[in-house]
This record gives sequence, C-alpha cells and structure tokens, in this order.
Amino acid sequence: MTDDSIIPADEEPADKGPADKERRVEVLPGAEDVLVRLLSIEQKNYESIRVNSSWAEKGLLEGDIVLCARGLDAGEGDIILIQQEGRERLGIMATPGFLETPRGNRMLEATEEIVGVGVALARRLRPRP
Repeated sequence: MTDDSIIPADEEPADKGPADKERRVEVLPGAEDVLVRLLSIEQKNYESIRVNSSWAEKGLLEGDIVLCARGLDAGEGDIILIQQEGRERLGIMATPGFLETPRGNRMLEATEEIVGVGVALARRLRPRP
C-alpha cells in the first residue's frame, strides 16, 4: 500500500499533500469521450478519485479510477465521496446513514457529508511500460 492510499471510511487521511492532488482530478467529459459514449453517462462535471488501497471484496483495486457525481442520492452498496472537515475520501454506503467498512458497518458521523456518488469505474489492465 502507498502513502496516498484510499482511506477506509472510518479512518482519517494523515495529510492532504501532493499525492492527494494527483489522486483527485475534476473532469468534464465531452460528447466523444468514451465514458459518455459507451457508459451513457451525462456530460457534466465529475471528480475522478484514484483508489489507492484494494478492497477486493467490493471490486475495488489499487489504481482504479472512480468517477463521482455530486448531487446524487446514494443507495445501498454505492461507492461514495465523503467530505469531512475539508477533506474528501471514498467509502461505501451500507444503508442510509451507515457506512460499510472492512471492520463492519458504522453510522455516519455528524461531521461527515456525502458529497458524491460513484457512477463509473476505470481500471488499467496492464502495468505501464
């Protein structure tokens, strides 16, 4: 696992440094973008978040890219973008008001806000040359 790893929903990131900036990128896919054409997603602003620690039971592998949309309601099992005290991290919605963590479900804390819901996932199949 690397220092810029995905933070499980019940753990705080240690520092919001350069690795965090590389991990999160705002994107606006165009009409010809493969995500729009093949996955039928809307053309609007998204935040792409790189998964940095695998959670294989949930289908998330280190290096995956999750495309998150703001303003959507999260459902059971959705990958969500959580904001807490100015920091954002990925989590998984267990049921409304509860997060799924590797150690079991827990209630959302009063300081945690769901600000985005995952709508697409991209994965590199081969290592970079």
